[in-house]
Formats: sequence, C-alpha cells, structure tokens
Amino acid sequence: MVWRTSLGERVLQSIEAEVYLTAVQHSVEYLQDSLDFDEVEIKTGDRIFDSASINQKTVLLHTCLSALLRSAIEAPPLTNVTEAAAYYPFAFLKLRVGDEIMMSQEEWSDEEDEAIKYFYRRLIWKAFEQYLLPAWQAGIEEFGPNEELDNFHDCSDDLDLWRTVIDELADRIFWDRDWQIKVRDFESPTDLDESLGLEEYFTDHIPLVSKKQVADAVAEIKNWQMIEN
Repeated sequence: MVWRTSLGERVLQSIEAEVYLTAVQHSVEYLQDSLDFDEVEIKTGDRIFDSASINQKTVLLHTCLSALLRSAIEAPPLTNVTEAAAYYPFAFLKLRVGDEIMMSQEEWSDEEDEAIKYFYRRLIWKAFEQYLLPAWQAGIEEFGPNEELDNFHDCSDDLDLWRTVIDELADRIFWDRDWQIKVRDFESPTDLDESLGLEEYFTDHIPLVSKKQVADAVAEIKNWQMIEN
C-alpha cells in the first residue's frame, strides 16, 4: 500500500517528488555534518523523533523517502515518529530559506553565486507554481487583490509567506499535524485515546540502527535516481 496522503493513496510525482527528494538529500547531508554537534537546529514538534540520534533520523528519512517516491515500497505505519520524519525535510526547507533571506544583504556577483543565493526559494517556487499558485489566484479573483501575493516571486524576502508555501506543500501529504500534539498535556493515555482516537498512533520507541543500515541509507539517498511509477 502506498502512502495515505491528504490527496489520497499515492506516491509523489514530477516536481513534487523532485523538491522532496532534494530536501531529503540536503537534510541528510546536514545531519551527517552535524554528527560532531550536541544538538541539531531543526525541530519537527515531535519529542520522540527530535530526540532520536542522527543515525536513527537518517534511516527514518530513508524509509519515508522510499515509501513516498516508490510505489513498490509499502508505506510504514503512520505514527508520530514516521510522520515527524516525513515532515523533517519541510522543516529543513524553512530553515534554509530563512538562512538565504538572512544572507540576502551580502554582496553577490557572478551567476553561480546568484544560483546559490536563491537556490531553495527557486526550488520551492517550482512546486508553488505547479500546485498552489492556481488556487491562490482563484482566491484573488473571488476576494480581490492581494498585495502580498502580487509582490511574491522566486527571489522574495518574505519569510512568512515562504513558510506558508512550505506548509501548504506539506499539507499535500499530511492530513493534520498529530505528531505535534503534546502527549504529556493529557492526564493519561486513556484521555488521549478517547479524545483523539489515536491509540495506535503514538509511540515512544525508535529502533536502534546499525552502522551498515546508516551507510546504506546515506548512499541510496545520495545516489537516488528518479523513476516514473
């Protein structure tokens, strides 16, 4: 069974798959570069996933990437941990866009530097044009001009709007943000289950992973080849 998204049971295709793959590849590179640090900046909102080791996160990212891009791969059970892992690349994109905008006052000269300066914004923009812009334009036709959208482009410095775009792209995969629910806010597991019907969703367990599992996951993500499903 393929991944059960808010748009039905499907795998990601075309530009959506390209953006997600790039985000995962760069996320894993970022994680591997962070092995010598005590804390990783990116948080998903799920305490269990966020407290996992870098190697555990890497294997989980590979599991989600495989299920979201390969129709022959069975989707893992949807738990707070797997959905947080699937969301992690979107959280990574928010961080990187913020970094790009923060550095926007730096001096840039040649074309190569321009490509680096706007890399993540232009990557996200391709998906925005394909999947979100038509609905946004329809909203303008119905409700009137939107100055914020009129001034939005692939080099925009409007971080809040970029974060909205990234969240809406994530919403194409997720039904909701259940993994961000704080379980400790409920008096007992029974209260949580009865209130939300999530008795099989929340877990506090992440399996240990071997060095070979991590190496295989990193290598496959790095060398991933896009194929038509």
